[in-house]
Amino acid sequence: MSLVLSIVGFVIVGLLGLFFYFAYFVRKLGTPTKGARIDKRVRPNEALVVIDVQEDFTRNTGKTAFDPEVRDAALDEINRMISVARSSGHEVVFVRNVFRDWPVIQLMKLVANGIGTPGREGLKFDRNLEIRDAPVFEKSIGDTFSNPDFESFLARREIGRLTLVGLDACHCVQLTAKGALSRGYDVEIREPATLTATPAKWTSLKQDLTKAGAAIA
Repeated sequence: MSLVLSIVGFVIVGLLGLFFYFAYFVRKLGTPTKGARIDKRVRPNEALVVIDVQEDFTRNTGKTAFDPEVRDAALDEINRMISVARSSGHEVVFVRNVFRDWPVIQLMKLVANGIGTPGREGLKFDRNLEIRDAPVFEKSIGDTFSNPDFESFLARREIGRLTLVGLDACHCVQLTAKGALSRGYDVEIREPATLTATPAKWTSLKQDLTKAGAAIA
């Protein structure tokens, strides 16, 4: 009897450990980073940040697939903004998400057909995106500031104002906005150039971002 109880106890402890292991990485995905505040007096420049406009997400055919008409309208607006930013002499950077943590990869394979995991053709940027030779930064969680190369690039180019577009507005876009706001950047999110698979959440998130200092246009 005591052996049975020991085995049951071992299994319960193992399952709890596994649960908290997965929970840690899921929480990490959705937590904005924090960093040192910038001095905006020496950051006069602007950048357009295009987030996660990859075919795994833009052309997903699952239950979270975007309406093609809505998607194409957002892509057109993103490309229009890229053109305007370039003609105005502003930096344009692209962000690509690849899930790298093993628990997250397994989770994505289990619930989302593996989108965003290493080795997939869909990790490429959307076929209609005007990338050219712009800088590209990879991240594996929601907030783009999790990649220190991104923050270093902004410092070198003396950038203090970010305009964010792309997807998902309720995840990586808003998390990057919070990461930027906590560091003292001016942040604007261009709504017509974003997509979200959970539009019902966007209204309250938008209010939170506005209170935190972001501009929503």
